[in-house]
Amino acid sequence: MNTNPKSFKREERYEWKAELRLVSSNALKYFVGVVKAGSMRRAAEELHVAASAISRLIHLLEEELGAELLERHRGQKGAKLTPEGEVVLKYAMALEAGLEAVRDDIQSLKAVRRGKVKLGISESFTRDFVPQFLQRFHAEYPGITFEVTVAGGNKLTEMVANQHIDVSLSYITPDTFNVSVVAQAMTTPCLLVARSHPFAQRDYVDISECAGEDIALPDASLTIRESYVRMFAKAKIRPRGLLVTNSFELMRASAGAGLAVAIVDRYFGDHQAPARMKYVPLRGQGLDRWPLNVSVHADRSLPSAAAIFVERLCAAVRAVAAVKR
Repeated sequence: MNTNPKSFKREERYEWKAELRLVSSNALKYFVGVVKAGSMRRAAEELHVAASAISRLIHLLEEELGAELLERHRGQKGAKLTPEGEVVLKYAMALEAGLEAVRDDIQSLKAVRRGKVKLGISESFTRDFVPQFLQRFHAEYPGITFEVTVAGGNKLTEMVANQHIDVSLSYITPDTFNVSVVAQAMTTPCLLVARSHPFAQRDYVDISECAGEDIALPDASLTIRESYVRMFAKAKIRPRGLLVTNSFELMRASAGAGLAVAIVDRYFGDHQAPARMKYVPLRGQGLDRWPLNVSVHADRSLPSAAAIFVERLCAAVRAVAAVKR
C-alpha cells in the first residue's frame, strides 16, 4: 500500500485520513515505545510488533501533525527527538498517565459494587436518620451490605480505634489519638414532654425550671452524660433523676408516657414528635450544643465500599445540619 500522502489522489486521501484517526492512538503508543527503547528495532521486540508497522504508524502521525518527530540521518544510532517530537512526547506521556488513572478509577468503581460496611451508631439514630440513609445508599449501591452496632460513644470510639468498625456516628466522641472526626454537626437539645404536661403549652422553658421536675437521664456509660452534668452545674440546679438508663429510646418513651421529662436532641433528620409528645425549646445559662460526629480511624485506609459510604454519610450529616441551623 502506498503510504506517501503526497502521491495520494483526493479519494485516497479521504481513506487515509479515516485510517489515520483509527490508528493515531497506537501511533502515539509506538512513538513512546521507540523513544523509551532507543530504536525501532528494540521497540518492535519489546512491543511484539513488526518494526515496519511501527515505522508506518509513526510516519502517518508525522503527516497528520505536519512535522517530523524523529531525526533520521544515515548512520544515526538510536532515536533522537526533534523539538516537535519533544512536545508530542510530553503530550503522549500525559495521555498515558491519564489513561492509567482512568483504569484505576474504573477498578475502584468495580470494587464499590460489592462489600460490607461496618457502622457503629448511637441509639438516637436508629429511628429515622440511619434507616433512611441506608435505604438511599442501598438504592445506589445494591451490592453493599451493612453490619450496624448500636452502642454508646465510648464503646463506639473504642471500636473505631481497634478497627472493629469502619465508621461511627455518635455524640461527643472522646479524644483518642488514633480516631479522627471527619464531619461534625452541632445540635441544640430541647425538652421532650407529654402533651398533658404544663410545659407542652409553653413556647420555651428555661433550663433552671427543670429543677422541680422528675427527669430521665443517661447513665455513665454514655459519653453525653458529662454534658448533662456540666449543663446542670452551670444552671445551678440538681434535677430529680427519676430514671437513669443507657437508652435514649427509653428516655423518650418515658417522657411520652408522662413518667418524666427528658432533655434530648430532636431525632436527627426529618422527624416530628409523636402526637402524645412535644419538643419544647430550652433556654438559659448552661445550655450546651452537642457535637454530632462522624469518626474513622486516623491511619487506616478504608476499603472502597466503606470509603464511599463515609463520604456519603458525611455529606448527609452536613446537609441535615445546615437545614437545622
